[in-house]
Amino acid sequence: MDGNFGEFGIIPCDYLASRRVRCGLAFKYDHAATGTHACSHARWSLMGRRTLVAVARPDGRYDCRLAHWGVDADPIAQSRPLGNDWTPAAVLAAIDATHEQLVVLDGSVRTYAVCWLDPTLSAIDDIALARTADPESFRQWWVDRKDAACRALDSEGCDPAAVRRALLASLRNRASSVHCPDDASFLRGDR
Repeated sequence: MDGNFGEFGIIPCDYLASRRVRCGLAFKYDHAATGTHACSHARWSLMGRRTLVAVARPDGRYDCRLAHWGVDADPIAQSRPLGNDWTPAAVLAAIDATHEQLVVLDGSVRTYAVCWLDPTLSAIDDIALARTADPESFRQWWVDRKDAACRALDSEGCDPAAVRRALLASLRNRASSVHCPDDASFLRGDR
């Protein structure tokens, strides 16, 4: 499979993998032609490593920042302002599968990996947030797990809902805590 970058042309996936290019990989499924979830081609998108940085304010609201290439030691310096005075619910509403992580600064630094649960790769808002102390190794584990789930869906004809449940169960077994985006309560405390 190759990555199609439009005006830049086709770039072989092995080239991208060998260069460890940080890309989002989205699959297009050809349901009508095959009647299955067979993968027809892959589309690569260089969207960076989007990180939403939420800086807690004394009033329980957040000033939010966005980083396109991830953050490490200094999330403030590595991000740009996005908005002020956000509620916890607004912070979570801003996150979808195009984000790699949420970093919460509230006296400590808490990192949550954004995990796309939809094995058909069509519902961009079907995510879970998994707290992790090691974002890089967690991200690699999740990408491998998600890839295996998508392959199982393709080759074994598994039910997408069952694959999603298995992904969520493995995520809950691996992460120190897992949160759905409709519950902002974890932003109010060190959970």
